[in-house]
Amino acid sequence: MSTTPLVLLHGYPFEHTMWNKVNALLTNDVLAPDLRGFGPTPPAKAEPSLDVMADDIAALLDRKNIPRAIVAGFSMGGYVALSFAERFPKQLAGLGLINSQTPPDTEEARAVRREMSERVRNEGSRAAAEAAIPKLFSRRNPAREELAQFAAKGAEQAGVDGIAWALEAMARRPDRSSVLEKLAVPVLLIHSTEDQFIPIARARALAERMPEAIAIEIEGVGHCSPLEAPELVAKGLGELSARVETQSSQGLEARNALKQHERS
Repeated sequence: MSTTPLVLLHGYPFEHTMWNKVNALLTNDVLAPDLRGFGPTPPAKAEPSLDVMADDIAALLDRKNIPRAIVAGFSMGGYVALSFAERFPKQLAGLGLINSQTPPDTEEARAVRREMSERVRNEGSRAAAEAAIPKLFSRRNPAREELAQFAAKGAEQAGVDGIAWALEAMARRPDRSSVLEKLAVPVLLIHSTEDQFIPIARARALAERMPEAIAIEIEGVGHCSPLEAPELVAKGLGELSARVETQSSQGLEARNALKQHERS
């Protein structure tokens, strides 16, 4: 059983319940917060930035008296996890990116997000879910309509302000490829072959640049792997947790050996 807590960060336009099936399969102590503007968490008054969400996670760990945690995020949650890794490295024990990526938006992608934001302001937050749902899951998944309710619920609870703020925060995010490549903690990369938002080729290229990372490719699953393949996502998170514990144990042994050497 892992002793290092695991923080699971949801994607857009979901809230924390998207992790329920994964969480039920884990042995860690798990924190699955609602990010700023989602669920009952009110939208930020600050300028849109994923750093605000990352700061919230650091504050949550401080309130819980957790010195270090494994932080894993799905899609938008992965962007927040990368911000956390950059801003709070001493609190990071391991990092998981699930159907996420490190580069910033292209100009085209930014334009699409801002068009979506305008549509949400005109039509309501439900429009965000309606736009995302057709691309979230594998076309072959018979449970697509059932799973889509997670996105619909998340968008409804976020409301117009929460959705618009998150869209702009994602549009403004910087390139964090170097952050990931410089990490000294274990890294997990999970991606799925039918992801319609982030091409599998992009994920494979990232995995090739990080041979030390745990890289898992899920066949026949769309963008939202925590809902479509919770068993495989939980297995990957378990592997990440085990690697974190091994690294922590080796570090403790090294420190003890150094102390013994200093005494002799």
